[in-house]
Amino acid sequence: MRRAIRSRSVRTFAATQFLLEVQFWFPIWLIYLLDLGFSLATAVLADAVFRIVSVACELPMGVLADRIGRKRAYLLMCGLTTVTFAAITFITSTPVLFAAWIVWGILWALTSGASAPYLYEICEREGTGIDPARAFGFVRATGNFAVVCSLLAAGYLYEADHRLPFAVTAGLGALALLLAFTLPGVPVHAGTRLSSVLGGIRGEIGVPAVRRAIWLGALLLLIGWSARILFQPLALDAGLSAQMTGWMYAAFAVATVLGSAVSGLVSHRHRRFAVVVAFASLPLTLLGTALAPELAPFGFLPVMGFGYALGTTAIEILTNEVTSRPVRGAIFGATAAFAGIGIAFARPGLGLIWEGHSAAYAAGWWALAGLVGLAVALPIALRDGPSARKRSSSTPDRPTH
Repeated sequence: MRRAIRSRSVRTFAATQFLLEVQFWFPIWLIYLLDLGFSLATAVLADAVFRIVSVACELPMGVLADRIGRKRAYLLMCGLTTVTFAAITFITSTPVLFAAWIVWGILWALTSGASAPYLYEICEREGTGIDPARAFGFVRATGNFAVVCSLLAAGYLYEADHRLPFAVTAGLGALALLLAFTLPGVPVHAGTRLSSVLGGIRGEIGVPAVRRAIWLGALLLLIGWSARILFQPLALDAGLSAQMTGWMYAAFAVATVLGSAVSGLVSHRHRRFAVVVAFASLPLTLLGTALAPELAPFGFLPVMGFGYALGTTAIEILTNEVTSRPVRGAIFGATAAFAGIGIAFARPGLGLIWEGHSAAYAAGWWALAGLVGLAVALPIALRDGPSARKRSSSTPDRPTH
């Protein structure tokens, strides 16, 4: 990892990700809308629109990232971050609310295919022997550390001014945009015609190693991200104060920092084992939460965060290794889209179970889903397959941005 940290490009990318990964909005967005005078029904409907837009745009945004080039896509992501959160500070009516949430959904979809392929190709282009796994571990740990800092600070910013968390996020996005201009360009490999891009995606999905990466990524995202809907209900059922709830989220985020860092240290030989560990950690911690919910906030949830970050970082590296450059963004977008369809049903369903019973009861049911995911993922993760496909030499480069 030391060599990756010494790379100016990797350090700059990590600093940019730190500015983009802040989540001041996460603990307070619903409270913010309610304080603005919107009903809970309107806020929930806006969240549903956000989910629909993000799922619908995942693949198109991945294709866009491939066609316009990694750096341009990354700059667009930084710019949209600034625009989105600045717009949220100016919400005064329902149409403005929904417009901001639609743009936010587009930004969310673009993030899937803009970041990971760019970092991987920066490492390939460095020519200094940088192991992408080390770079990913460092960058993802840095980004998750930003989450820790922002979660701890969100409540204080909100108390100072209700719009401040979103304004600060927009300001940091603008700084990230300026910093991203200093990142190196990488060759644009996507075809100029949309038909050739779609043909490339179909061909890529026909490769067994790519299909396995998509399955693993979508399953882990579905199980791990859906489980987060239970965090706040667990805190409410346990009677935790707002401050203790903030510390609960912070403990989870700290664990994701450690999980990302450890994933960067895992050798290629043991990466599949790390993926299995990640899948196993989810149902086990959910089952523990169901049986002993009082231990969940500062026991089971941090373990879940560690496993989830370990797995997602490892699968990001794996997906880059087995996917050809011209369609990497699209494959990441397809993975997120498949997961998003399941998440759109799973999260409301878990919320309804909580309302009818308890968060622990819902965690128990989702543990069963996690066991099914583990049973599906285990043979996929352990199956032998090509570790990487070096196709860049067969694809002519176009000018970089």
